[in-house]
Amino acid sequence: MRLKILLLCLIIGGCGIKTKNKNKDFKDFNYNNKQQYTKKSFKADELNLFDFNTLVFSNNANLEYNNSNYSFDISIKIRKNKKILITGGFIIPLFKILIEPDKILGYQKIDKTFFSTDFGDIYDKLGFTLDFNQIQNILTGEPLNNIFSIANYNTYEIDNNLIVYEYVDDEFSVSLFFNTNLNKLIAQEIKQIELGRELSIYYKDFKETNNSMLHTSSKIVVNDGKNLINLYMSTNSTDTSDEILFPFEIPNNYRKIKF
Repeated sequence: MRLKILLLCLIIGGCGIKTKNKNKDFKDFNYNNKQQYTKKSFKADELNLFDFNTLVFSNNANLEYNNSNYSFDISIKIRKNKKILITGGFIIPLFKILIEPDKILGYQKIDKTFFSTDFGDIYDKLGFTLDFNQIQNILTGEPLNNIFSIANYNTYEIDNNLIVYEYVDDEFSVSLFFNTNLNKLIAQEIKQIELGRELSIYYKDFKETNNSMLHTSSKIVVNDGKNLINLYMSTNSTDTSDEILFPFEIPNNYRKIKF
């Protein structure tokens, strides 16, 4: 598997997944029979958002890349709006990725290489624009777009307690799915149908953490038009202590590669 595909998946979907085959428990939403949503019980500005200063996920991950399957452990540390540190490996750490608002750095120990890039490379690979805050929102289960901007979306009722905000233009579609009982986002999809590109994220198994609701299982689907990636994640533990450190230093003898 090409390193940059793995790194791209981890940057977009870093939190983790158990390898017991719970993978097929996630359902893809089909709402061909959608009806215009007219109820007033759900308000986007009253979403049950997860509030934190520092957050750590300790996880296992299962990555399906085309016809191959990979399992590994991942630790994700987030300092809100400032930095995200992803550490992964099997028994010992094998790679680290540091994401900041203006850059992305990473290195891996297997072949002693490192990279330095920016968010423009994600656009080049996927065709979708993602910035630091949007990646942070993917990891914490919040909408990719500003929740107040979705007021202009079409709103549909799929079934009881499940509605979708949908935006469609000539190039792409955006769908945000909400559980009205939890007042929580449970899925979001961005698709470029003609190019076969997709970024979809699904959340479930919510648990009260830090006086808010946080998912403990998720699924990330990445399709760049040539490769299909499914990243399944399940969180073993979380920590919201402000004393958490973010150690990251590229070793001196490592060789630089292109992302």
